[in-house]
Amino acid sequence: MWENGGYFTPKIDPKKKPFTILLPLPNANDPMHMGHALFTVQDILVRYHRMKGEPTLWLPGGDHAGIETQYVFEKKLAKEGKSRFDFNRETLYGMIAEFVEKNKNINRDQMKRLGFSLDWTRYHYSLEPEIVTIVLDTFRKLNADNLAYRDERLVNYCTRCGTSFSDLEIKHVEQTDPLYYMKYGPFVLATVRPETKFGDTAVAVNPKDKRYAAWIGKEIEVEGLLGTFKVTVIADAAIDPKFGTGVAKVTPAHDFTDAEIAKRHNLPSKQVIGFDGRLTGIAGGKKSLLT
Repeated sequence: MWENGGYFTPKIDPKKKPFTILLPLPNANDPMHMGHALFTVQDILVRYHRMKGEPTLWLPGGDHAGIETQYVFEKKLAKEGKSRFDFNRETLYGMIAEFVEKNKNINRDQMKRLGFSLDWTRYHYSLEPEIVTIVLDTFRKLNADNLAYRDERLVNYCTRCGTSFSDLEIKHVEQTDPLYYMKYGPFVLATVRPETKFGDTAVAVNPKDKRYAAWIGKEIEVEGLLGTFKVTVIADAAIDPKFGTGVAKVTPAHDFTDAEIAKRHNLPSKQVIGFDGRLTGIAGGKKSLLT
């Protein structure tokens, strides 16, 4: 009745200040849960402003949720004894699209049953062609206005999924790893990542560590599996003098802290772990080894 009567579709009045809320789009990879009942707070707000006579819009929609939807769908396949690798790209995308469409309809029905005063005439899904076009145009404008730029940065990457992940999608797990001590030119240093030695481009110490003050700025020779190579000793406050021996190897391509150090000291970056999780050709004959 509310929907058919157009009670939640605002009438534009240029003389009045509008009140608008964009609904945080529910992920279309599952039915809504108890947390979505908090949308009631927004419903109270829009009803209040609507009763004040303001042109009030509560804009609904659904989100494809990207990699999260893929993850949820893969769990569904696993329960059926299947894997995404059992299907070609077109078939898999079609199955996910059907899965999302089903959940979109369920979510929409749930919100209507809860009586949310949303303007359903303006419902949009985040993968609709016109929405995708708006996103692309926005990024083109950001680039034209020099507000977006291309840079080389470390990302969170999953070798199984074959994609990168945002920091929000990463769950950090603390664990105890062995600490390896290795001879590094005139030093002995400790690391939990000996396999990244192939990508080292510097050795770093804390600038306040008097033990190594005389070495700062000097070039040292290091004996490696592929022969002798040279690196420079740099000073950086990110180095903990109490960790290991207080000397750290710097591998910009495979450590977030090291990447920041490299940026500050203008160090080169050498990728020695590929997208398949194996050592790359830079590691010489060790290419076949999994990290």
